[in-house]
Amino acid sequence: MAQQWVWQQANWPNWSFDQAQVMLCLLSAVRAVAPLITLANQLSPEKRLAFESQVLLDETLSTSLIEQQVLDRESVRSSIARHLGLPDAKPTDKRYEAFTQVFLEAVRHADQPLDHAQLKHWQAQLFIETPRLKEITLGDYRDESMAVVSGHFGRKEVVHFQAPCEQRACVETYMDEFIDWFNQDESMVDYPVYDYLKAAIAKFWFVTIHPFDDGNGRLSRILAERCLARADHTDIRLYSISSEMARQKSDYYQVLEKTQKGDGDLTEWMVWFLNCVRAAAQTSLQRLEKVRYVTQFWDQYRSKAFNERQRKLLVRLLETDDFDDGIARRKYKNLVVTSDATAARDLTELVELDVLQTQGKGRSVKYFLS
Repeated sequence: MAQQWVWQQANWPNWSFDQAQVMLCLLSAVRAVAPLITLANQLSPEKRLAFESQVLLDETLSTSLIEQQVLDRESVRSSIARHLGLPDAKPTDKRYEAFTQVFLEAVRHADQPLDHAQLKHWQAQLFIETPRLKEITLGDYRDESMAVVSGHFGRKEVVHFQAPCEQRACVETYMDEFIDWFNQDESMVDYPVYDYLKAAIAKFWFVTIHPFDDGNGRLSRILAERCLARADHTDIRLYSISSEMARQKSDYYQVLEKTQKGDGDLTEWMVWFLNCVRAAAQTSLQRLEKVRYVTQFWDQYRSKAFNERQRKLLVRLLETDDFDDGIARRKYKNLVVTSDATAARDLTELVELDVLQTQGKGRSVKYFLS
């Protein structure tokens, strides 16, 4: 018997899910996001923007990694800085600006309705000056069949998913229904579609239609982030869903494929997606706590005249994970390129100021932030 895909079911696309299971995961996700938003609101606009640049960097690199593309980290960082108006922006390649531009446009205007023209424009933007192995349609829906297949030529191929439609008019009809639903007000639906739930459904529904020749995965994640921005009542992103999906990449493809071969029950997919939201928010909260700690640290020691070597060490201890297990005097000496006597004097001063504390004795002594 031939495989029946979810879009071939009689109830397509009237999705169902176990409300008890999903609502439990929704509550857990909301509880993880709430303190993150509260903490972000306590930061200055400059700090908040700098934090968003880190989230956006993670998002861009992770979503590209899911699509098996490796981008240059520093080029992406410079592109994001330029778009956000941060001071460390540098000239960069247009290839690294595309995702950032589309992502920010989608999130910054999350309260605006979605339409065909906007989606087509975003898809074309994603491929500006990007080298391609084959010709693809840019700025319009596909006009041919689409399948996700693995296996090598001459061997048995495995069809992981077959998308609906073989002609553009059919794709347009499917997308009409999706966009109408996406733009619906919550009060117009039968069950309470919170924007967190909408993010999960939108991600799955869009990538199942697979309306474009390429870029469907990235656009589906962007649409999910757009819904999450509405859910969080903010036009900036404080956590990266793509980063968590990249960490769980094999699970992502497994649950996606299983649901696309199902009967329209999205329970497992939605539980998995909401757990990703929760995990992404928890990871971001840890990072934001560190940002707050760094800010408080420099405020506390603003009057202290650290020398250039000491300041270099403190920046590394505060803003990286390089010395989570402490730093020995020899490592400090190599880090700042100085003599043994000067290194000893620098570290002793920081201990006397109660900036650092020590663990161990003799040559095995290590220094940690107090």
